[in-house]
Parts: sequence; structure tokens; C-alpha cells
Amino acid sequence: MNKKGSTKRIIIQKDLEKKFSLIVFIRKIFLEYKWFIVFFIPFLVVQLFHIVQQNWDTVAYVFGGKWFCGNQIYLELIRPPFPSFLNCVFGGGGEYSMILSTVFACVVYLIAIVLIYKKNKSELNPFVFALFSFLFPSILFHSNFGSDLLALSFLLLALSVVSPLKKGFFFGLSSLSRYNYLLFGLVLVFGERKNPKNILKMLVVFVLVWVPWMVFNYLMTGNLLFSLEETSFLNVMQKGIIAPFFVEQILIIGFFVFLLFLSKKKDFFNSLNLVALLNVIMFIFSGIKETRLINLLVVAIAFGAGKLFGDKYSKKLVVLFVLFNVLLLILYPFPFYASTPIPSDDFVKDCRTASDKWVFFYDEGVVSECVYDIVDLNAFVQSGGSLVLYDYKNFDLNSISGTLINRTDYIIIHSNNCAPQPKKYISGSLRNYVLRWQKTSKIGFYDYSDWVE
Repeated sequence: MNKKGSTKRIIIQKDLEKKFSLIVFIRKIFLEYKWFIVFFIPFLVVQLFHIVQQNWDTVAYVFGGKWFCGNQIYLELIRPPFPSFLNCVFGGGGEYSMILSTVFACVVYLIAIVLIYKKNKSELNPFVFALFSFLFPSILFHSNFGSDLLALSFLLLALSVVSPLKKGFFFGLSSLSRYNYLLFGLVLVFGERKNPKNILKMLVVFVLVWVPWMVFNYLMTGNLLFSLEETSFLNVMQKGIIAPFFVEQILIIGFFVFLLFLSKKKDFFNSLNLVALLNVIMFIFSGIKETRLINLLVVAIAFGAGKLFGDKYSKKLVVLFVLFNVLLLILYPFPFYASTPIPSDDFVKDCRTASDKWVFFYDEGVVSECVYDIVDLNAFVQSGGSLVLYDYKNFDLNSISGTLINRTDYIIIHSNNCAPQPKKYISGSLRNYVLRWQKTSKIGFYDYSDWVE
């Protein structure tokens, strides 16, 4: 009995020691990274609040997740696949899939920021670096539209790790979240310029990550890079390369340049500054001037500010940071997206329908078509389709014959006939290339029997 009792006490004592060691370890980690944890919490809350609002990109990626999980209703081949793939993994594109994938993106961003700090902890002020990384206005309010934070986070991981294999893997996931991030590969290659073997390893892994998506593109369209080409067609050829700046964007770029010139010579061309400089150039020559597209500058700003203040804690800096945030919020307040009203008429639910805000119809179970993909709107109405137009002043309504219904927020041009609504729909400026390939290739990868031309 004594031996058994003694053995039991030893086991209990060892268990307590393990638990105590774990508590000590957790406490040590918390104390070391307390500012990252403290500032990450409001960052996560804001991202979740943002993502539950009705947003165009969010809807598209949710239904992309449904498509990849076999519930084929709506697909935009123009979009990179990784955000949709995650929504498939996190619940098949269901009600909570976007929330879970947002949490995932936020955690990856946290890991990337911590890794950057660990590599430079002797030079960085953790309070300043964490404060700017998580609570800078543009990253706080304009980083999460389904793919932006994912792309940013995995690129930061690619810049942070040493292994070329991991660099290639993370860069592959980053570019499969946002295609324009492919250009940042130049910085990764430049960083390995003295090690050609590392460049080769990185590129091999990168291509392997891309292979499944290229195969999918080929089976759907006959073109390995169809999605990338369609994105370029819409965002570059159709929208051009020139657009005006907003005031807050000038302030952010100016802040980055200011900190850049205050940095030491050895830091001027570090990887974060290089990707930020390339980001500025890309942004200047872009027909789409959205603040979320320069969020790479935020991490470079955080890094520059963290190095500038080193180990010093400055109350003046906190005051300046708060004032800068307030100024940006006055110029560009937190985005709130009002829900788009969708008509509930039977002919909208049962018959062929097209709209300039077609994506929002899918949440209501309506397979709506993109009005911009229709060459002849009058022929569309005459053949049994109805138009639901929100920005109707942009259309020549006199050229369309049908019953006009004005609902204040939108108008409906109702057809007297009723063509059956398709069961699924692929949207995109080059969508007919998909149909042509499916008709001629005889691969039989996609059932286009209910395709609407």
C-alpha cells in the first residue's frame, strides 16, 4: 500500500510540475508578446464585424467555396481560388465559412507579424511595431474583403522564413489569393540573387502550388492561365492604368516615404521596404485606387516606426498615432455596407433575370446573370428575361421594350414571357470561351447543358 501510495504521489507531483511548467511557459510567451496579443484582439473583432456585412467580394468567395465543394451555383473564374478553397474547407461555403476563414487569415497575419518581430527584436520597439501593424487605420478597416489579408499575410510569411521551399510555398498561396502579388516575387528572387539553387527550389515549389489551379483552368477553358488572363483583361485593359488618388492614400504613401528616409542606409533596401516601394509603383499605375491595395505599406510603416523608436517608449508617439488615425477616419470613415434590396417577385425567382448587382441575388436563391455580359438587352427581355437595374441612369432604357416597374432603389424591366432560370452560372467578361471549349474539347469536365448564352 505504501509503495502504491508513494507511486501515486510521484505521478501526481509530476503532473503538477508539467502543468506548472506549461503555465510558466504561457506566462512567459504572453509577457514577451503582450502588445501583439492586446492589439490583435480589437483587430480580429473589427475584421469579423466587417466580414459579416454584405460585400460583393465576400458573396463571390462564399459561392466559390460552394462550387469547389460540389454545390455548383455560381463561379467567377476571374478570381484567384485560395479564398474560395478555404471557404470550402471551413464548412463548404456555408453560413459560417467566411467567418472561420477570416479568423484563419487574421491568425496567419498575427504569426507573420510576430515572426518579423522575432527576427528583429533587438532593434524593434514591440509596442510601436504591434500598434502600427494591427491598429493603423487602413489595415484595421480596409484589409478584409475576402482575399486581401490572406495575400498580405502569406507574402509576409514568405519574406520572414529562411527556407526557399517554404518561401515558394507561402508565395504560391499569397499569389493564389491576389494575382497582382505575383509581381512581389521579384523581391523574393532579388533576396536570393546570390543563391541560384535557392531561386530554383523556390520556383519549383511555387509552380507545384499553382499546378492544381492551372489544371482546373485547362479542364474548364483549355487555357492553363485563363483566370489570370481574364483578371488582366478586366482590371488592366478595361479599367486602364490611371486613376486619381484619395487624400488618405496620399497621406499613407507620404508617411511611408517619410519613415523610409529617416531609416538607416542598411534598412532602406530591406525586403519590407522593397515590396512597399513596388506596391507604391503598382498603385500609381493602376486604374483601381482602393486603399486596401496599399496595405503592404502599413507593415513597412510599422517596421520603420518600430526601428525609429527602438526600445524607447514615447507618449508623444502614441498621441501622434491617435491624431493620425483620427485624421484618416475623418477623411475616410469606417466602411459600412448597406444590404442591397432584392425583389421578391415570382418572375424574378422563377424566370431568367439579369442585374448590374447580380452577385447579391444569389444569397436570395436567385441565379441572376451579369447584365454587362449580355450583348443585346432588348433581345434578352423579348426572349423572356427581366432586368433589375440599380444604377439605371447608366443604361439606355428607351432602347429596351418591356414593362417598367420603379421601386425607388431600383427599376425592373419586366418581360411578358418567362424564360427558365439557369441552375448555375459562370460570370466573367470572357465567359463564352468556357462554353466554346466545353463544346469542342469533349473532355466532359463541366456540365454546360443549362448554360445560358
